[in-house]
Amino acid sequence: MNGKRSNGHRKSEDEIKINTFNSFNHRSSVEVLSKRSEAERTQKSQRNSMFDISELRNRPDILKRLLDAAIQIEKEKTTGYTYEFNFNIAYHTQYGERVVITGEPDFLGNWNPLRGLELEWSPGNIWKVNILIAEGVIKDFEYKYVCVKSTCLIWEAGTNRTFKMDDGVKQNSHIIFKKEDCWQSC
Repeated sequence: MNGKRSNGHRKSEDEIKINTFNSFNHRSSVEVLSKRSEAERTQKSQRNSMFDISELRNRPDILKRLLDAAIQIEKEKTTGYTYEFNFNIAYHTQYGERVVITGEPDFLGNWNPLRGLELEWSPGNIWKVNILIAEGVIKDFEYKYVCVKSTCLIWEAGTNRTFKMDDGVKQNSHIIFKKEDCWQSC
């Protein structure tokens, strides 16, 4: 046919290129090229991010920045302690009433008795709760007990109780706190 169509018109060079490209199985070639170029980018990136640590002797400015960053990371790290809080309070309640402890930390409900820790009744009208906390750093905080009745909340009288983190007993990475409280009346 010599580049002519059967209707007498000659194919343009662009049409020939498009037909040649479409007939070529290029899919596998493109995938191989993209995988190869991705591997090359990764290798190049790794080469550029490598740093000979012996160069730090000659670059005190970089060494200082690295040390400052490491110190900041250590400051922001949690202590890794597991805190165990054991709260007990003697308080006489009626059937259906319950006692909660609330205070400023999240685990005590941020002063919302309906989100506070509910204590469990035991013989002798002793209300108890034990809680383990394994995340974060806990600082000194204030708390109070509240009796939850069906129609109202009765807060214990007096000033807020203070919880000092120094009062805990350390056992390796475990710190245990025991509070045996009496209900504060007017």
